[in-house]
Amino acid sequence: MRGHAVARPTVDELLASRERMNRASAEFLKLDLRTALTFVNIAHQTGDQVRKRRNCVAARRAYDTVLRLADKVQLGVEDKRDVAQGLKRLRTELEALGEVF
Repeated sequence: MRGHAVARPTVDELLASRERMNRASAEFLKLDLRTALTFVNIAHQTGDQVRKRRNCVAARRAYDTVLRLADKVQLGVEDKRDVAQGLKRLRTELEALGEVF
């Protein structure tokens, strides 16, 4: 009995797939930064120390994740700038909340 041949992707299809994955990864990094900045804003506005700490922890976790993953994604010039600016702003906000780097 013969197996069914599976069509192998072409080089162009592989490159297109890689580009889509890269684009999705860049968008994830930027979204994670925006979410972390939302956590920081909540931390700044709340008087509840438990809530403030929880939001700082979530924002720091996002910062560390983006920092770790950014080198694994091929970012275009604009995305690279956006991620770098987002990381810088997030770090500044976290430091203002007492986070030590």
